[in-house]
Amino acid sequence: MEWSEAQERALRRRAEEGDPEAQYEMGWRLATGMGPDLDDERSIGWLRRAAEGGHRLAQNNLGARYAVGDGVGRDVIEAWIWFSRAEAQGDRKAGKNRQSMEREMDVSALQRARARLGEA
Repeated sequence: MEWSEAQERALRRRAEEGDPEAQYEMGWRLATGMGPDLDDERSIGWLRRAAEGGHRLAQNNLGARYAVGDGVGRDVIEAWIWFSRAEAQGDRKAGKNRQSMEREMDVSALQRARARLGEA
């Protein structure tokens, strides 16, 4: 679905005002090229803002980006943390993703991840 410039501006305004759903949508559009351009750096920025605002799909998506190094450096600890946050909000897929990351982590990495998440 193509959006008009007015719709894009309205979405950007909502995102800039702190709406996590609009921030997620901005990140998704920039990641997939559905917006005016394809831009991983800006996509990650919007996804991070939405994830930090508690948007569970953004948290899972950001975790997936870290899990494979898509637009960011690959970081299993960062992936595990974002998957854990999304899972805590009921995202079952994020829980499976978190378990997948755990299989790649040694005990020390898992301890560091839990400490960063506040589970230590």
